[in-house]
Amino acid sequence: MLRIAGVDSSIDANVMELLLDPLPETGPAVVTYAAAECDSVPELVGSILRELETLAVGLFPAWLPEGEKLDGPGGAGMAAARVLAMRMATGARHFGPFLAELAAHAIQHRDSFTLRPTRGRAFPAEVRAAGLARVVAAAYRRHEVALVVYVPEKLSSHGETVLVAGCEWLAHQSGMGVWLVGPEVRRVETVHLKVPKAVALLAAGLPPSEPPAAVLRWPPLRGEPARYSEVEQAVEKALLECPWAHGREWNQTYPSNDALFVTIRTDLMWAHEKCVVELDGPEHLTAAKAEMDRLRDRHLDRDGFTVLRFTNEQVLDDLPAVLRRIKKFLLGRRLGLSEGAV
Repeated sequence: MLRIAGVDSSIDANVMELLLDPLPETGPAVVTYAAAECDSVPELVGSILRELETLAVGLFPAWLPEGEKLDGPGGAGMAAARVLAMRMATGARHFGPFLAELAAHAIQHRDSFTLRPTRGRAFPAEVRAAGLARVVAAAYRRHEVALVVYVPEKLSSHGETVLVAGCEWLAHQSGMGVWLVGPEVRRVETVHLKVPKAVALLAAGLPPSEPPAAVLRWPPLRGEPARYSEVEQAVEKALLECPWAHGREWNQTYPSNDALFVTIRTDLMWAHEKCVVELDGPEHLTAAKAEMDRLRDRHLDRDGFTVLRFTNEQVLDDLPAVLRRIKKFLLGRRLGLSEGAV
């Protein structure tokens, strides 16, 4: 367990987002946790494990080979999920009984992304911590997971003791790297990182970061709509019925032509037509996020892309209108490209 600080620029939520979104090609899968002051270590650990269980359910079947072929959520699907999980655990570092129970629970709730109390076998916290870390790593095709913990401001002395002890326990039992970001805490080694110039330049122009809105945050899986996003799932479901929507790519990275700008992750992109569609949730209303969006859009525009932005409310209230706008742009761009090729 380490605390991360900058060498010549501070490490805050803005900087961490720029460093981790998109997730670097190498290294561990990284999820972030906004800690709150807790009265006891079991309370803190329990909170984190519940969030990780919700994540594991939401990432299913990405972590279970052949899991996408399962029917659900009936009894046959759950039984098949258990069989696949036990097969996956054979000769691997997964604990078969825990993985089987988690797979059955995940297929039961695969469309809800909410964790409901399991009625099956209960596992001790040590087993859950190690098993969940391995499952999340498998979903992202990484060997390891790191948990970035945002330290609350003005922790009491007792709260700080609980936070450090809980994170130490989690790092030891789960095998995850646990990185603390924020105020200095006692008994934790601080590692100073040199923030890449592109990130430092962009972060310097952003308003102060605000506390993370979600307790646990994680990157979407590349190549598919985010499983936790009702909006992205709704758009993809509609696009499946649209012949004109071919060539789309979800949650891909785009390296800007400007070497001093950060790599950009786009929600939805048609690379050939140079069209990017961004679907903005409430977090985009914060001053820092709005400014980051503006700068990203400007760089994409310089590289010849057109960015179409829609709020979650626009998608959920009038999805046909959103699709008509995207269709109109794509067909117009394709017509221009075909005329230019003549």
